[in-house]
Amino acid sequence: MALILAVLLATVTLMFLFRDPPRKFDWRETYDEASRQPYGAYVIFELLQGLFPGHPLEVLRDSLHGVLPEEDESANYIFLGQALYMDSSDVNALLRFVESGNLAFISSKTIPYDLMFHLYYEECDDIYWEDYNILYDTAVALNFEHAELRPEEPYRYEYVARQKAQPYSWSYIESFYFCGQEEGLVPIGMMNDSLANFARVRYGDGFFYLHTTPLAFSNIQLLEEWGLEYANRAFSHLRAGPIYWDRYSRAPEWMGRRMNNRGNALSNRQLSDESPLQYILSQPPLAWAWYTLLGLGLLFLAFRAKRKQRIIPVLEPNTNTSLAFLSTIGRLYFIQNNHKKLALLQMKLFRAFLWEHYAIQSRDLDEGLVERLAHKSEISKETIRKILLLYKNIRNSSFVSENTLIDFHRLLDGFYKNCK
Repeated sequence: MALILAVLLATVTLMFLFRDPPRKFDWRETYDEASRQPYGAYVIFELLQGLFPGHPLEVLRDSLHGVLPEEDESANYIFLGQALYMDSSDVNALLRFVESGNLAFISSKTIPYDLMFHLYYEECDDIYWEDYNILYDTAVALNFEHAELRPEEPYRYEYVARQKAQPYSWSYIESFYFCGQEEGLVPIGMMNDSLANFARVRYGDGFFYLHTTPLAFSNIQLLEEWGLEYANRAFSHLRAGPIYWDRYSRAPEWMGRRMNNRGNALSNRQLSDESPLQYILSQPPLAWAWYTLLGLGLLFLAFRAKRKQRIIPVLEPNTNTSLAFLSTIGRLYFIQNNHKKLALLQMKLFRAFLWEHYAIQSRDLDEGLVERLAHKSEISKETIRKILLLYKNIRNSSFVSENTLIDFHRLLDGFYKNCK
């Protein structure tokens, strides 16, 4: 009897020790194409691989510069993630890719300022681009504007974490960014029937498609037939050709808002609520690694307090390729006698100068702007009024002469040389 009890006890003990642990899900929004977790992108990645038979799908694991083609190949660039961070060379590579006749599909909760500087060229009623806005809710309804894509009932999405709906920050594009111009942003998808979450903008011979709800293409949403239908209709805008899937530029939302958006008060709130250190300390393995690193640092200071300073190398200053790109565009407009475009480009650089040097956003070209700018730059109010008045005349005119362009340039050049 004792032997039988011992065997039973050993069997129960072994079953307890080697039982399958309860399955745990990772509820983070990674949008990783290899992840089968709820907010990975394994399903949509597999679907895109078979979307255009005979055309390859290439995963970009390094800088876009030198990888994306610069000629029309009917190719598609796809980004799916919380945010994307690009340096100036990556932005210029993507712009040249689309300008030559290809297509870029970007689904993210925030968009780089350096990219929108080129796409949102003509400000709508002097409205300066900031970023996507945010709606806090547990669920939203998405739909399309085109009659052939729009079903009778919208697609309802909710954010689920740990098997229950949670409040979520849904990004959308404010209506005042749409000017109704052919070359500007055009809404092609809506959230809750009134907020744009899907837009198209022409650039050169190609198009950018900006989608603000990457959650719609995550694994958990594509488990349902209607989720697959929405994804299929959204990606129906792609061209039959090669696909470049960008995983190199993927970044967390807080990093994208911090690095890509200038002067956005919302990004400051996001950083204070969700800092990198908070996330590290919330994960036990990362927390132990952090404390170990601090301990090793203290030991290093204790046993090697005498610091040995090596010779500091002289580094070449960084070159601003964005300015070179704009200079090329300016010369092109001048050669084509497109004086109005060139003047508007000069005004855009002037506004960027005011923001970088004086933290002044020139959305309203009124007397208040004149007062603040005159106080900070020590330039006379009369000179500033002349700049603003001439700009308004140029913007509202259908034809701008070369003499007007020269006068406008001289006023701006005088401001740059004499401002404090």
